[in-house]
Amino acid sequence: MTKFDLHFHSTYSDGKLSIPELAAIIKEKKLEYCALTDHNTVGGVRELTKALVGFPTEVIPATEITAKYNDNEIHILAYDFDIDEAAKILNERAEIVRVKKIEEIKIAIKLSREAGLEVALDLEPLEKQPASLTVALDICANSINQKLFLKQYGKQLLPEDIYYLYQAPGKPCFVERSGVTAEWVIGKFKKVASDLILAHPFVSVSVVTRPLDEAEIDDLLKLGLTGIEVYHNNTSKEQIEFLKTKALKEQIHYTGGSDFHGKASDTPIGQYGPQSAVPGFYLLNSKA
Repeated sequence: MTKFDLHFHSTYSDGKLSIPELAAIIKEKKLEYCALTDHNTVGGVRELTKALVGFPTEVIPATEITAKYNDNEIHILAYDFDIDEAAKILNERAEIVRVKKIEEIKIAIKLSREAGLEVALDLEPLEKQPASLTVALDICANSINQKLFLKQYGKQLLPEDIYYLYQAPGKPCFVERSGVTAEWVIGKFKKVASDLILAHPFVSVSVVTRPLDEAEIDDLLKLGLTGIEVYHNNTSKEQIEFLKTKALKEQIHYTGGSDFHGKASDTPIGQYGPQSAVPGFYLLNSKA
């Protein structure tokens, strides 16, 4: 059986392990294919390829891109591209998000203060943190706010409480989250990548987003995605069967992986469950 993993992360994004550490695991597991899918960067792909020189593992260039979809947020896995061309697109994306975040955080601060919350006026957006979370963390760190919450809600609030009570759509401090749309990502990457795969469609990408439904999956495929991620550690058996059947029936491409981030509790590389190796994948230029 071919061993592979087309979804894992390194310290180039939010993973805990370095490229040499990941390469050692890949060699130990004797993977025949692997794809480092760091979030919105291809910085580690060449390093991983170099670390596996002389070892019979094909490294498929990849990245996991965050995109806005309607009022939600999704992840799109891009595979098999020229690394330099992909880096240019991701740099363009990063600049768009950076500029939008500056305005987003200004509005979020203004609305939070209008809602009676103490929040620093000089907060600056962070590259790898949503602007709403930056504001929520500052709100929660302020003892004046926590005294107010204790009186109003009977408890001190956490950042996720701030989101649902103040920042979610329809709440008084809601601000549209900065980012690029799924259409933007598809339009840019379809010119350079062989495959664009919808990542873990039934798993929300954060605590403040929601899973997709079947109609939304179909809509995204119509927008130009070439396939779906069938095998994922947080996807149920029933959902996997649905996605597998869909991929075969509609003859679209599909992938799977551990979504390994290097934590002790993570699904091991090469698996999508504690005892379940990923059984197969199908991309334009490679399959198993």
